[in-house]
Amino acid sequence: MMDDITFVDLVVLLKVTPNTPMEKLGAVLNATIFDASNIAGTLKQKDLINFTANYPGPNFITITDTGKALIAEAESKSDSPLDQLDHSLLSQMAGGRRLLSDLQSTLGIRAKDLAMRLYKLNKQNLIIYELRNGSIELLLTEQGFLQAKSSGNQNMNNQAPQSAYQSSQAQQKPVQINVHSPQQAPEVQPQRSEPKKTPLIERPMQINSHTEEAGNNEVEVQNVGQAGRDPETGKAADMKEGSKTLPYLLMLIIILVAAFILYYVNFH
Repeated sequence: MMDDITFVDLVVLLKVTPNTPMEKLGAVLNATIFDASNIAGTLKQKDLINFTANYPGPNFITITDTGKALIAEAESKSDSPLDQLDHSLLSQMAGGRRLLSDLQSTLGIRAKDLAMRLYKLNKQNLIIYELRNGSIELLLTEQGFLQAKSSGNQNMNNQAPQSAYQSSQAQQKPVQINVHSPQQAPEVQPQRSEPKKTPLIERPMQINSHTEEAGNNEVEVQNVGQAGRDPETGKAADMKEGSKTLPYLLMLIIILVAAFILYYVNFH
């Protein structure tokens, strides 16, 4: 339960005195009776206070040993010097974060640790607070605001020389150029490239050569036809002449046979 202690719990414990009656707790905490009753019930569940339940009253509030130990721990840490977390807390408040939940989530610390830090900053007059209706309103003092600005400027100054040093180192860093001698240069073997197949449309010379050869063959055939014979054997011309004389011979034989038949019929 000690990890659930908030700054509100610590502030309420500081306002409670042995002579504070339960019926007047609302006026002490600047809250309504309903809010004061809820706060008193929360502190009792955390074993920080006890109170009597006499009706009609009065009922008095007493701080338990756990509550007294919490106050003593906060007092012992309030005189310690500021550290990095304290400066971060002041910077967050200077940036506009004033709610306890926002500060706790931003810094990533426990609620009890935040309560101790805020109590220390209040004791050193860097922040002030106001308890109203069960909630805390935090404000920076002038000294706290100046402290937050000085710590922020110091962080910027610490980062600036480092960046300047890095840029100067980058400018002064020599550029290494690797120069290889001809002996050390790797031998590059030429790669055999296969002859590129040229499409027919890109080979006009070959097409022309084939065309010329075909034309020459046609001329030779025509010449052979016109000559009427094969220049090697001469058989083509003889066959053509024989084919022309054969019909005449047949007609002559037919005429002779017919004449012979007529002669034989008439004279016998």
